[in-house]
Amino acid sequence: MFKGNLEGRLIEAIEPIRQHVLAVSIYHLFDTGLFDLINERGEISASQAAEKLNMDESKLEGFCKYLKVEGIVWEEGQLFSLTEKGKELSDFRAWYIMLIGGYANTFFQVGEKLYKESGWATRDAMKVGIGSCGISHYDSIPLTRRLMEQIPGQCNKLLDLGCGNGMYLVEFCEQFPHIEAWGTEPSEGGYNEAVRLIQERGLENRIRLSNLNAIDFFHQKIDYEPDFLVLGFVLHEILGQEGEEGVAQFLQMVTDRFPDIHLIVIEVDNRIDDPQIMRHGLSRAYYNPYYLLHYFTEQKMETEAFWDQLFGRCGLTIVSKDTTDQNVDSTGLEIGYLLKKRG
Repeated sequence: MFKGNLEGRLIEAIEPIRQHVLAVSIYHLFDTGLFDLINERGEISASQAAEKLNMDESKLEGFCKYLKVEGIVWEEGQLFSLTEKGKELSDFRAWYIMLIGGYANTFFQVGEKLYKESGWATRDAMKVGIGSCGISHYDSIPLTRRLMEQIPGQCNKLLDLGCGNGMYLVEFCEQFPHIEAWGTEPSEGGYNEAVRLIQERGLENRIRLSNLNAIDFFHQKIDYEPDFLVLGFVLHEILGQEGEEGVAQFLQMVTDRFPDIHLIVIEVDNRIDDPQIMRHGLSRAYYNPYYLLHYFTEQKMETEAFWDQLFGRCGLTIVSKDTTDQNVDSTGLEIGYLLKKRG
């Protein structure tokens, strides 16, 4: 027998189901092009949208009515439009691309991957890369720019290992007309997106690309002498797959090849066991699921103290350390390092 107010308890208990369906639906709203179509037109009927996007009118109408209940779209007569709440979602599209498009299947595999010898969960590397680059517009690109300002002299040549869809490279080259760049991206889908974006922006003469991972890139003959190297969320991948010695060997390989280079490393401080920081709203909404997925995808998050110690052991001086803009992310969990080979 159930005790107490069953209905109230039920509503509270299944609220995560509502949020799960809503998150997936918002992702589909973006991914299908429906968001952009409604936003561009202002208002549109289900039949017009279905014809434009080659969709089933009845299913599309049901999808829009669901979003209406959730306050994302507004229906008047036979026309659908975005509410103010819906329009504001545009700023946060990248989080949906990465966490839903890139990692939704990862989260569904958690149960089966809890068992011994079950291997690693899969992810959509292209969507992860595109989403991560989109998020970087708000956090790691401004952070990287602040660290760049502390490099003596002018930065002319950038090397970005793990460049995703190339947005990082494009933004830097557009903001700094004197910069040339070379990016590597192991995901074929992400690499193809980067090629498309760079051609679209007319930057083929300033940005070169390689469809390689960070380690394989250094096994190639490279006619390029970068001033600074950006490693945005790359080292924890190497750490998960090659261990601490693998990271150390990689950093040694970089500084042996380019002894005068400055390294800009962006990583996330692993503070999942810190109850105070994990009560923060952004920690609950973003970092907690972000930490979770790394346990299951052969990536290893580590603490700020760990990275400090490892960089020191690798003969690197921490020239500067910074975090994200407080208006974007006040947790201080994302850390940017400016490093230089000692001596």
